[in-house]
Amino acid sequence: MILGKDQDITGIILAGGKSSRMGQDKGLKLHRGTPFIQHIIQAIETITDKILIITGNTHYQTFGYPCVPDIIPDQGPIGGIYTGLKHTKTTQNLVLSCDVPFVKPLVLNNLISEYESNYDVVTYEDIPLITLYNKSVETTFFESIQKQHLSLRKTLSKLKVKSIPISESIEPYVKNINTPQQYKEASQWN
Repeated sequence: MILGKDQDITGIILAGGKSSRMGQDKGLKLHRGTPFIQHIIQAIETITDKILIITGNTHYQTFGYPCVPDIIPDQGPIGGIYTGLKHTKTTQNLVLSCDVPFVKPLVLNNLISEYESNYDVVTYEDIPLITLYNKSVETTFFESIQKQHLSLRKTLSKLKVKSIPISESIEPYVKNINTPQQYKEASQWN
């Protein structure tokens, strides 16, 4: 089955983290004069107009999409993904962190093209925050929060995951920026 613009899919952007390594909100940092999150929104909009931003920061409301704070605060990506899956109305959901400003439609379309209904999750190898999730995994994320098992990798290990390789054509567009040093180097990456 192929998913696409005419399919039922939501883009969920995780922008509720503490950004402790960066020292300021990563999604609002600028890359080539545009906030990281705007680059991500532009890539997602080629696939769907259903977008949720998981954040408690009111500055994100200026981007024109619903902003939803974590249902259970301070649970890291597990809490953000749970919140997104709880609020989405679609079966398939693209989840991206707010620190991947280089992401292009090619990255998302490639991920979606690998969709198979017998998997809960489709993700790139070693890139757990550009991932396609089935809404049905919401319960697994809630259980991880209840047990305080907040490792995304451990939660994914409980699910049926299709992990796809990162090709050379995709690799430049999946880099994330977590530190001031990476931010400084980012202009040379892309």
